[in-house]
Amino acid sequence: ACRVPTHHKLITSIMAKTSLLLLSVCLLVASSSASSFSKPNPTSKLRLQQVLVVHRHGDRSPITPLKDEDFWQSQLPQPHVLEGIAKGTALVRPPEGNPIHGAHGRGPFGQLTMMGVLQMASLGERLREELQDTLFTDEKPLHPSRIRIISTDFPRTIQSVQALLTGLFEGAQLDAPAIEIDVRRTNSYLIPDPQPRQSPTQLVLESHLAKRPHLVEKEKELNELAHKVTDALQDQLGEGAMGVSFGIGEEKSQDDDDIDGTKKKKKPLAWAKLAEILTCLHSRDLLPPTLSKEDVEQVNKHVAWRWFENLSHPVLAKSAMWKFANKMVEDMEHKVECAKREDESSEEHIEEPLLCIYSAHDSTLIGLLCVLQLEQPESWPEYGSYLKAELIQEEKDGDSKEVLQHWVRFSLNGQVLRSTWTNEPADMVPLSKLSEMIHSEHDIYCEHTGSKLFTWKNGALVHTKSQ
Repeated sequence: ACRVPTHHKLITSIMAKTSLLLLSVCLLVASSSASSFSKPNPTSKLRLQQVLVVHRHGDRSPITPLKDEDFWQSQLPQPHVLEGIAKGTALVRPPEGNPIHGAHGRGPFGQLTMMGVLQMASLGERLREELQDTLFTDEKPLHPSRIRIISTDFPRTIQSVQALLTGLFEGAQLDAPAIEIDVRRTNSYLIPDPQPRQSPTQLVLESHLAKRPHLVEKEKELNELAHKVTDALQDQLGEGAMGVSFGIGEEKSQDDDDIDGTKKKKKPLAWAKLAEILTCLHSRDLLPPTLSKEDVEQVNKHVAWRWFENLSHPVLAKSAMWKFANKMVEDMEHKVECAKREDESSEEHIEEPLLCIYSAHDSTLIGLLCVLQLEQPESWPEYGSYLKAELIQEEKDGDSKEVLQHWVRFSLNGQVLRSTWTNEPADMVPLSKLSEMIHSEHDIYCEHTGSKLFTWKNGALVHTKSQ
């Protein structure tokens, strides 16, 4: 047998030990990197720098017109209530106006109710309690100059944030200009289903995703339920009810077309319409006798599944919600830069807002959860639900105030939502990594040919192949 020379054995042994040492170092570095990514150093000091709140409006009347207009009119706040909550605020609209969305509502429908006003005032009080002494301090107290308000141009969202402000500033003696509520072009990017879409290609993408086999199969499975609920509601539907259209993946499916594109004499109402009508009726014990609480829950569960199933696809999520999510990230990055200049210079500067409030819709919250790749909540966001993004500065312990990192923590109604796009779900993510994720590219390929169908890149959706 061949004998390996002693010096060869020595070299082999040294190489093996060196490889093990390098592997250990690499694992240590990787472990350290993963640790620093997932959470701040336990010895660091954490300081809240800014908070972004995106809330759903309060309780509303059904968007789809029903026959009993007088009843729904009676649910709305009196004019003097609306005048009271609007006091101290000023709307900022573009000269050309905003496009009217199908879910805008007309008459008493799609409007904030008195119950909704109270819900939002209560949310304002809750936010004041949460942010007092953490975001707002004796040095920088809560004041209109330290907040920014943006809203979709729907009466219910504008009135919702006005009611919220009454709770937020309750009892405060304010000597300040009116708080501006910016609604400029917000209907185009604060919701995932603007009308028209940010890009016409998004409707093509929605149609493509809606034809996936498991979605078509689910629609067929629940078609009987859709007919049952539609039939039960027929006597309550008002004039123009069939013309209302909104929702991801549902706008092209008009009420006279079947799910496979064939014509039918009678087609059930779109799922989004069924869900919103049932929710409004059920909350007031007005369900038709042939429908049960279980029917309402099944419809709402399916609508939630549809929305998440479509918007959880990264290409559609980016197409629908990237502009808003990117604005949130840019706002936080700008706050970091301004705070840095403030620390380094004694010159006067315009203070960036500590609190940014976006008044929007349930679809907005669902879209943001998907595009930011956050954990899905156990249930659909109810009226007055709010997503909170906290910008947190990590500082080295001691008197140096050396900034180590900036983190973002998300929560829904006070419950922390972990990010799911990291290797391990994390309670906080570095702002820099969040920015990278927001700009990452995504594609959709044909299952049969492997050719690229859609691509999302540099803030734009492109349909790369005819279907």
